[in-house]
This record gives sequence, structure tokens and C-alpha cells, in this order.
Amino acid sequence: METLAPAPAPGRRRLRIILAVVLGVIVLGGVALAAALGGVFDDKGKFTSEPPACDSLEPSLPQLGAPYQPAQDDKNNCDLSGTNKITISYVVVRPPHGDAPAAASNKLKELSPLGLKALPGVGDEAYRWQDRTYFRVSNLLVSVTVSPQPAGPDPRVQAFITDVAQRLAA
Repeated sequence: METLAPAPAPGRRRLRIILAVVLGVIVLGGVALAAALGGVFDDKGKFTSEPPACDSLEPSLPQLGAPYQPAQDDKNNCDLSGTNKITISYVVVRPPHGDAPAAASNKLKELSPLGLKALPGVGDEAYRWQDRTYFRVSNLLVSVTVSPQPAGPDPRVQAFITDVAQRLAA
């Protein structure tokens, strides 16, 4: 004859269920924490490296009107020689953890004591300061310097910058 174990008391059964639920929450929390620390939820941004400066600008050159000659230096900056000298520099922001586009935006905001003026409609955000325009597309920061310093924004240079930003975002 088989002997059956007595059924657990209702209090013990409830305790086992509560312990199982608490253990499940702890395990799921640990997995989520490990995933967060491992960067699973990070936004790494669109850019893993700088695009080749002059090559990425070539399609936008007609916006400048006059002919410009591009020359890339060993730091991946592109100098455009024409009516003015225009220098374009790229920097990719890749923090070890977190949101790369937000980190790039914070880098731009570090320049705010200079008295940057917002420039709507260019990339994800853009600012102008004296002879320079700074803009961001995802986690890529772009600096455009025009020399000699123009008296005001040149509409052709502005069209060029806007076109570059749109192409980088595509």
C-alpha cells in the first residue's frame, strides 16, 4: 500500500508561491541589470567611425555655387579652397555606456558659454558662432569654419551645410 504525503498546509503553499514570485523578480532584475551594464539598452548612434571627409562633402559642393577644390588632410578634415576657405571636421562621440546621440549633444552644449546661436533645420541640432557652424547628426559632430570670417551667414554656405547634414542623416 502506498502512503501519500500529507498535503501542505494552506499557509506553506502560499509561502512557497510568494518565494517563487520573489525569486523570479530577483532573477529578472539581475538579468535586466546585467543587460543594462553590458550595453544592451544603449543607443550607440548611427556612426561607428568618421566618414571620409572630402568624399562625404563632394555631392553637396554644387550648393556653394562657385567651384571649390577639396583637399583632405591626415586628420580626416576637408579643406575647400574657392571663394573662401572652408574647413570641415568630424568627430564621432562613442561613450562606453549610455546614449551616444545625447552624449554628442552634451558635447555641443559645452560650447554654449561661447555664445552660440541656434541654427534650426540643420541636422539634429546646430549652432553658429562667429565664423563657425557646429552641427550634430546622431553621434557625429561636425564643425564648419569659413575664413575669412564673413560679415554674416552666406546663404550658399548655409545651403551647403544644410545639404551635408541631410546627406549624413540619410
